[in-house]
Amino acid sequence: MKRGDVVLLVAQGEMGKPRPGVIVQADELGDKTTSVLICPMTSDVTEFHRTRPVVEPSVRNGLRLRSQIMTDKINALPRDRVRQILGTLTGDALEQLDSALLLVLGLARQIKR
Repeated sequence: MKRGDVVLLVAQGEMGKPRPGVIVQADELGDKTTSVLICPMTSDVTEFHRTRPVVEPSVRNGLRLRSQIMTDKINALPRDRVRQILGTLTGDALEQLDSALLLVLGLARQIKR
């Protein structure tokens, strides 16, 4: 699993219902950790585009429906909850994901001069 991979996962509290998600953990951590940082995805698209980037389905990302990455619901999941890799995000989608994560984590502050 690598950062930007779209995966099928079962999150805690989801009662076994699989849903897509995106790996957001740095590749430098490798597969030595027992958990992995993931942002779940939803096909219930809302207007929160700054913190929930929209991803259009494609062969490359493996999604079947237009979806949003829920960066406001970042999760550390045990690796065994990731069922399979569906595809990967590229280009613009990765840039939107990075921008949204910076906002959600409070790292996109303007520098005062």
